[in-house]
This record gives sequence, C-alpha cells and structure tokens, in this order.
Amino acid sequence: MKSFAAAALVGVAAAHPTFEEWAAQFQFNGADDELRAKYNANLAVIDDLNAANSGATFAVNQFSGMTFQEFSDMYLTNTEPAAHQIDSSVVPVSFLEEDPLSESVTSIDWVSAGGVTPVKDQASCGSCWAFSTMASVESVHRIGTGKIANLAEQQLVDCNTGNSGCSGGSATSAIQWLVSNPPYTTASYPYRATQGSCKTGTASGVRVGGVNLVSTSESALQSALGGSPASVSVYADSGWQHYSSGVLDAAVTCGHNHAVLAVGYDSSAWKIKNSWGTGWGESGYIRIAKGKGGCGASGIVTSSPRIPTGVSVEEVV
Repeated sequence: MKSFAAAALVGVAAAHPTFEEWAAQFQFNGADDELRAKYNANLAVIDDLNAANSGATFAVNQFSGMTFQEFSDMYLTNTEPAAHQIDSSVVPVSFLEEDPLSESVTSIDWVSAGGVTPVKDQASCGSCWAFSTMASVESVHRIGTGKIANLAEQQLVDCNTGNSGCSGGSATSAIQWLVSNPPYTTASYPYRATQGSCKTGTASGVRVGGVNLVSTSESALQSALGGSPASVSVYADSGWQHYSSGVLDAAVTCGHNHAVLAVGYDSSAWKIKNSWGTGWGESGYIRIAKGKGGCGASGIVTSSPRIPTGVSVEEVV
C-alpha cells in the first residue's frame, strides 16, 4: 500500500487570520473581548509550536478560542483503564497474538484501501470514546462486507450506562456493551452532542461478537493493524489542539485522555482518524511519530488497543 504523503514544509511563519476573520469563519461572537484574549494567547502558542520545527504545522481552527484547560475539559475525556478487567464468561474477549511477519510490512493505510468510514464530529461533547468505538465497528464491518454502515454514537451516549455520556467513557466497555445491544443506524438515532434519555432506533443489522485486546507495544499495534484499524487511546496535548498537518513528534508519555482510531502506519508515523470533523488536521486525520518506544508518542500504547470481533450482519426485517 502507498505510504502517506510527505509532510508539509514547516518553520515558515504564517499570517494568522484576524480575530474578527476567525470569529466569522467559525461563527463566534466577534465582539467578545474575553474570546479575543484567548484567541490572541493561542496565536502565541501556535507560533511557538511552529518555531520548534518538529515536523508538523500548527494553525488556527475551531478550538482557537479555548484555553487548553477548557479544551481538555470538553474533549479529552477518555477513561480507558491501563489494565482491563473483563469477565470473559459474559463478553467474549481474546488477546491478539503478534504476527512476527508484520515487521516486514513497511506501510498500511486502511483509508486508501477503503476500510475506513467518513470522519465525524463529536462537537461540544466528551464522547470521543463513543466515536472511537463506532469507528472501529464500522471499519471491521466495512472490511468484512465491503459495505458502509453509519452507526449511532448517540445510542452509546444515551444508553450505555456503564459510561458517562458527554463526560467521558471507555471504548472497551462500549464495545462490550454492543455485544448485547446491537447498534442502531445514525439516520434513526441522530447525533445531538448532548446526553439524553435512551430511545429506540432502527437496527443496523450489524452485530458485535466480542473484543480483541492488543498488547501494549508499538510492534503489537503494527501487527494488529495488518488485519483492521484499531481503537486506541492517546494523550492529546496542545499540539493536538492546534495541529494542522505533518507528523506530530509528540513526547512519549504513559498516560491518555482521548480515544481515536489507528488506521495505518509507515516507517515514521501512525495515521489516526479523529472525531473533530474534517476541518481539523489533515481532513480529520493526524499523523504522530512512530517507533519511539515505551508507551509511544502521545501514549498511543499506554492502554491496550482494541478491535471488535465477530462483527456480522443480520437481515433487518
């Protein structure tokens, strides 16, 4: 498969939109002085990030009117445990064995291979865990059947009581919940970016049989991605908030706060599908440095990556 496109040139100072231009573009109040101050503070952060010439470029986006604390409180709410305690008598769980031949595969891109559904937007709700979950199920279904399913994240936000809706949750827990609660279609249960009462939607026909947990190493993640994309947890810092393009050379950290979908890799980077809309990053994707060891750049293997198993399709009557 093809490697990712080369990173854009970095280190060149870019002219930022004025506050009024940015506010008009993203439909904020251009007369809000408090918002203006936050925006101007973020311009300084963006300039510092670009000056570091780390391999990525940074620019204003829909998050440029938020302090990092506000951004974190709103969007970085993944509560995936570092060590999973799963009752395999209730939910089929397995641990994916590493394929030694995977080291010889230099690149995989499930997006170009047609195994990834379109990028979505969690909006102002801490539901990254729900989007990571449904993205993983949609991808396994897509690879297995060749068909696109659009599954309802709002169902998880409203109905999966083991998680906390817009206040955060665990993708592993959500995949387990789907084993007994098959996903609805998004058309019948549209996303509202707020937690409400659990309702009934139209069955998608997609069924989940269990979950595969991947060992916490970069080699194990690379091996797992040979079969399908994987739901992963990362530590998203200010570099993620302001990311625009290129390979983010994030620090190795053994922590996480955000759930996303790993969709491929090449020799230098992991390719990640996010849930912040197509206007963020590289049309909704980010690349982060690969091969840094330990818990990985942005803590990508701090917690076990997970892949739904036994994904099948039932006829919907």
